[in-house]
Amino acid sequence: MTILITGGCGLIGVGLTRGLLDRGEAPVVFDIAPEERLPKDLRGRITYIRGDITNWAEVLNAVKDHGIRELFHLAGLLSAPSEANPWRSYSVNVEGTFYVMEAARLFGVNKVVFSSSMGVYGITDDEIITDATAQVPPIMYGVTKVCDDLLGRYYHRRFGIDFRGIRLPQVIGPGVRSGGFGQYNPGMIEAAALGKPYEVWVPEETALPIIYIKDALRGLLELYDADASRIKTRIYNLGQITPPPTAKGLADIVRRFVPGAEITFKPDPAAIEAVRVISKRIDGTNAEKEWDWKIGYSAEETVKDFLVEMKLAEKS
Repeated sequence: MTILITGGCGLIGVGLTRGLLDRGEAPVVFDIAPEERLPKDLRGRITYIRGDITNWAEVLNAVKDHGIRELFHLAGLLSAPSEANPWRSYSVNVEGTFYVMEAARLFGVNKVVFSSSMGVYGITDDEIITDATAQVPPIMYGVTKVCDDLLGRYYHRRFGIDFRGIRLPQVIGPGVRSGGFGQYNPGMIEAAALGKPYEVWVPEETALPIIYIKDALRGLLELYDADASRIKTRIYNLGQITPPPTAKGLADIVRRFVPGAEITFKPDPAAIEAVRVISKRIDGTNAEKEWDWKIGYSAEETVKDFLVEMKLAEKS
């Protein structure tokens, strides 16, 4: 079975590529970045296509020419760059997803697994966000993800494509480079591991739903593996580390593992406004019921393993 990964040079894409290689698969990776952006251990082991998700011909050719039958769609513009350029965000996140779904329809792709986001939700009176909570995002990133979720549902209903997705909380892991307002979380851990000072751009009391990269990757693969007869909700909140640590709380955990870590706070008005509308508690009950999903890493375990992975990366 030939599997395509769009956005394969990103943090999640690289981890997913490794996970599929470990299973004996030979994934095809599609990304706008040059192949040199891939870690050295992946180059030469996969088929790499440098392409633009906003170019419909490049997307269709990638699927057609390589006989793709299953697909992980990860390509997208995150919250900060989406707010800076909402027009580009629409092109990448909405039109790009439409091209992926059309390619799936035209060339017989059986399954599309989509990386959605908790950004589909806005300010709500609900104490805990569930899969049934109204999606009224106030930022462009969330607007595009709602549209993507609906496109996937439509192509499932209208054309029978097995579209399934997870709404990820803020993902924490080494090597985050894309622009999300919540990425102070991995930023402070990585800076501490490298012995560098770090300035956090949100207030100390800020608490966002977070998940460790290894749990996020396991979630994608477990959803991919789940029997189609069990997929009812179709797009799932994945849940989060509970309780979600505040920015100060995470900094305190980092300092326990890295004494003397220099972490300071200088809130930025744009970041404050963006995180103000992000939901704080995400419920993953449907994922637990339908395909046995469970969070594996606590906040402390996340920081500890993150630092171990940083040390391993330095040695490689």
